[in-house]
Amino acid sequence: MDFKTLVYETRGDVAVVRLNRPERRNAISLQLSEELGRAIDRANGDAAIRCIILTGAGDVFSSGADFSDPAQAVEMIRKEFDTKSGESPIFKLINSPKPTIAAVNGYALGHGAEYALMCDIIIASDRAEFGFIGPIRGVVCPYAMIRLADEIGRAKAKELIMTCERISASEALRIGLVNQVVDPDGLMEAALDMAGRMRRASPLAVRYTKEVINRDLGGYELSASIFEEMLGSEDAVEGAMAFLEKRKPNWCGQS
Repeated sequence: MDFKTLVYETRGDVAVVRLNRPERRNAISLQLSEELGRAIDRANGDAAIRCIILTGAGDVFSSGADFSDPAQAVEMIRKEFDTKSGESPIFKLINSPKPTIAAVNGYALGHGAEYALMCDIIIASDRAEFGFIGPIRGVVCPYAMIRLADEIGRAKAKELIMTCERISASEALRIGLVNQVVDPDGLMEAALDMAGRMRRASPLAVRYTKEVINRDLGGYELSASIFEEMLGSEDAVEGAMAFLEKRKPNWCGQS
């Protein structure tokens, strides 16, 4: 299977999927999103694979969604949050019958932070940074709006999303966003060790445990429609221009 924006490899019974757009700091494009869905299908269809690790090439996990082409960004979110086609890359990741581990090797921002949040376990380098920065760009973080409060509590989730503040790996560990913080050189080793410890459990028991814990997730259609509406707003345009011009945005709050 030929991938252009990610690397797929196996380490024994573990599939390692590496986001690989270093020229864009592993920003998530429509192509990368679609290829991720194919990579998860490949791992899920391989009976020898017991666990999936998601990480980033180089010293960055992901800088977030690629907004260089807004139309493609909208199409990507629409496909990712399509609950009916069965082809959504994020639902394939979230609902994989195999446990998933995010190995966050640098900053994970916006949609990149959401990709880490979609995994069952997050192991972070002590150099990692997390930030749900959509609102500071004039858009929203559609998956974080659904999931983050369940992970760290409503008050803290609102704070992180509404302020767009970046937090360190140690702070992410303190509030329960990540499971473990390790030295950068030991990140993959720690992720593989976690996968190995899961290997002791029945694969069927692990699958059912994941299904039950995730059973109340919902709100995808509303979240996707809000994201699409925000991309068409004046604030989204202003957020993009302010970012490019390295200035503070002047929000108008109009759709």
